[in-house]
Amino acid sequence: MVKTMHFFRRNYRTIFAFLLLFALVLISADLFARVGGGGGSSRSSGGDGDLIGIAIYIISMIPFPYNMIVLAIVIVLYFLAKKKMRQQTVLNQLPTGEGPSKARGYDNFAASNPDFNETEFKKNVEDSFIAIQNAWQDKDMGKVRHFISDGMYQRLNTQFKMMDILKQKNTIDKLNVKNVYIDKIESDGQFDIIHVAIHASIVDKFISEKYSKLNSGGSEEFVEYWSYMKKRGVEAKDLFHTNNCPNCGGELPKKANDVSKCEFCGTVMNSPEYGWILAEITQADDYITSNSMVMKDSNLKGKIGDLVANNPDFSVQLIEDKVSNGYLQIETARVMNDNKLLRRFVSDEYFERKKDEFKDNDFVYNRLYLNDVSLLGIGQKDKKNQLLVSVKVSYQKVRLMEKKVDILDPVVTCKTEIVRIERDMQAAQSKGSAYTHTCPSCGGSVEDTLDTKCPYCGNPVNSSSTDWIIADVMSMEEYYNYYSANAAAFSIPVKPEKTDVLYKVRDYAFNNVLLMIAVDGVFDAEEKKFAESLAKKWGYNVDKIQPMFQMAQNGKLVLRMPEDPKQRKKIYEMMNKAAQVDGNISEEEQNLLNTVRDRYIAA
Repeated sequence: MVKTMHFFRRNYRTIFAFLLLFALVLISADLFARVGGGGGSSRSSGGDGDLIGIAIYIISMIPFPYNMIVLAIVIVLYFLAKKKMRQQTVLNQLPTGEGPSKARGYDNFAASNPDFNETEFKKNVEDSFIAIQNAWQDKDMGKVRHFISDGMYQRLNTQFKMMDILKQKNTIDKLNVKNVYIDKIESDGQFDIIHVAIHASIVDKFISEKYSKLNSGGSEEFVEYWSYMKKRGVEAKDLFHTNNCPNCGGELPKKANDVSKCEFCGTVMNSPEYGWILAEITQADDYITSNSMVMKDSNLKGKIGDLVANNPDFSVQLIEDKVSNGYLQIETARVMNDNKLLRRFVSDEYFERKKDEFKDNDFVYNRLYLNDVSLLGIGQKDKKNQLLVSVKVSYQKVRLMEKKVDILDPVVTCKTEIVRIERDMQAAQSKGSAYTHTCPSCGGSVEDTLDTKCPYCGNPVNSSSTDWIIADVMSMEEYYNYYSANAAAFSIPVKPEKTDVLYKVRDYAFNNVLLMIAVDGVFDAEEKKFAESLAKKWGYNVDKIQPMFQMAQNGKLVLRMPEDPKQRKKIYEMMNKAAQVDGNISEEEQNLLNTVRDRYIAA
């Protein structure tokens, strides 16, 4: 034993170096296998063999029995490192309600805005949060319309229309705001955007007076991200605590409309040129998996800079807001079987190709909300700027049959579609927006009609010479085909796989298994215990993913599936295996499994 200790003291630097190198060799071999996609190709296998050969050589350099001691230590370190690697997942980033010590981008923003009062801003956010919750419950956005964007208004108004068809109301009670903190501040063209996390609890219930089968909800605790924007350099007026126009002081209209315009001076009151307006609400699990990674592409940033330089009104957030607005109006037209509702803001070619899709539909959205809307790429073609925007949407369709309802989707389901919009490279300044029933050429009011000519100036309201017009809405399969044929038209490679990069197979499967466990509306202590044991088995750090269990309990998870067919099949198999653990698959679980099989596997 004394000789052994003496050997280690005399050679500890060499042994430590061998130990570290050997551990790195083993971990690197495992990493290469992961990059290769579960085993990799024959070339990666050869590389692994070379690494193992080096490892054997290193261990043989150490005399017996010390090499066995070193080997044992290395094996322990290897499995600890492997366990740590398995616990790495985007789900670890789910918020708990505690804010960061300093928000990302805060220092740069504070340097340019020395008079910014963070305490006052957060109080305004809290007040606007409560005011919007009350307006939502009352189905009346009149009191808050002047400080929410057009796209944000459309998100809420679309749901109101569906709720009216379903004879629904959403009641809220015991609203308690626990924390408000700034998570991130970004610069976007001429605008600043502040992303604020709101940690709150509430009793939230959907109640249908006609279709009790649709009733849902209860107590929940959550974190949401509310994004506010303002034009840089302008003094922010308090839009949250006033009923007057920020320009002339006239009284605000009591009824909310698609456009928030002062009845006295004609000012668009919800403009970020007057103060902070709410542009987006994002759920926590969508916020951490948003397509922000795409925005880090240096080429895309450069192209955005070129657009801003040539078009002072350009802003990524405003583009995403416009797409949100148009997309939801298209889905409303689909439910209403009325293609007049989209004619004013889509291209002639798109309308002619798709107009028959807005007939004879027999479903209503019980849920329809946008998870994430992100600019993916920019291109030029036929003297037009073209933008590709990813829209991730969650929905649940139902069919009404006299006095009963047929639920077409057993759970709320998530999908991604790509919207292509275009505007002339030498476009004129817009004086209105076809998305808000105002002519882009003259600002006059326009109705829902198949006639695209403005009744005042005679110019087409859906012209790309004055506004961004929707040229296409593509499923992911259609986008793959479009990308293959048109990638050269885009100076930035907008690869389809970039739309879905953070969730891994295990993450999809775990999300869907939790959804399946709670599909019957119950997620009790025993079910949570099973979910935690499954999380450990699948390599998750249970403490870090507690918010996932909270969302399962609150019924806030949605069905998520990747585009890759092989990954879909593997996820389905993992869901099926988890459902059979207790030897008893409930009717709700079987319905969900059947939906996944028929929609994503058999198709």
